[in-house]
Amino acid sequence: MGISSVFVYILVTSFLSLEVTMLGSCANCANGDLSVTELTDVRIEFVKQQILKKLRLSKKPAVALPLNSLPMPVAQGQTLSDRVDKPPEFDDYYGRTEQKIIFPVEGECLTSGRYPYKCLKFELPPDVQPEEVNVVELWFYKERDPLDEYNQTFVISEAAHWDSQQQFKKTKPIAIKETDIGEGWVRVELAWAVRVWLEGRERLHNLHVACRTCQLRRSPLSFHEKHRPFLVLYTKYAGKRRQGRALECSATTSECCREPLYVSFKELGWDDWIIRPAGYHAYFCKGSCAPISAVTNTDSYHHNIIRKYFYSVTDRKAEFKPCCAPTTFSSLQLLYMDSTNTVTQKTLPNMVVESCGCM
Repeated sequence: MGISSVFVYILVTSFLSLEVTMLGSCANCANGDLSVTELTDVRIEFVKQQILKKLRLSKKPAVALPLNSLPMPVAQGQTLSDRVDKPPEFDDYYGRTEQKIIFPVEGECLTSGRYPYKCLKFELPPDVQPEEVNVVELWFYKERDPLDEYNQTFVISEAAHWDSQQQFKKTKPIAIKETDIGEGWVRVELAWAVRVWLEGRERLHNLHVACRTCQLRRSPLSFHEKHRPFLVLYTKYAGKRRQGRALECSATTSECCREPLYVSFKELGWDDWIIRPAGYHAYFCKGSCAPISAVTNTDSYHHNIIRKYFYSVTDRKAEFKPCCAPTTFSSLQLLYMDSTNTVTQKTLPNMVVESCGCM
């Protein structure tokens, strides 16, 4: 087999991969005698298995924390990245982490100070590298204070701990936040400090959050179930990919086109661990394709290669029947809870059919 033949063989077999087969639709794409309903069920099952594999899971995680108890910004998807300056689609099979959400618990501090405060105890995830961290935000819900008519000032410090000689307690301020919010969510950037902690492989931490201007003696920082604080670590991969265009199927369309296929996570019984989205449009390809002679008459680089190869192998020319199959895919962004009660956002490649063509 010559170099050009090997290239075409790799090209054709890569297009006719399992993903193309299951999301394409024609007789020579291994659909067999399945009914429309059966084929839809098979496609949805295939999508389920792809999601689990790309998340490196063998089954859905056992989640102890009910999703309806999550802080509102997390439950409503307010932490999801919506930037469009993401690098081109990556080639990885597995999902790429875009954010981690950690839920601190109310802890104890060695020192109290003269200002109302709360201490937040948490553990950084072991699978995030310091060079990957782009933005880190501490979200906390501020309750009302009599002095809210003026801007309030919060000081966030690395909570007091004994120094290396166990001689005295150290408290290190890492951020100051001035806000005019009377009641609501406050966000504080902590990327620099978190990168330092990750570089030093320090995972257990306490944050001392004090209000320097509040009148009340109690801290205005809420730990109510829907208002409890959380920490969001965004990686440099965060952002949404622009979608392409495709010929959509309709009642009058018979040629190769893109057909809707909606996957509902509630219907799958996955709404107890997948936070966002509620489901997504995976799509699949269906429709007729012209014979090889018509396809290879198209003046394009890939069709010229196919024409030269199949016309040089006469005994295989008749066997090749073009199939309506996906030609481009895009990613799916998933926000989910794992078995450690950590919320993660990942981008799963090749989960949405963007365009179809005859292969």
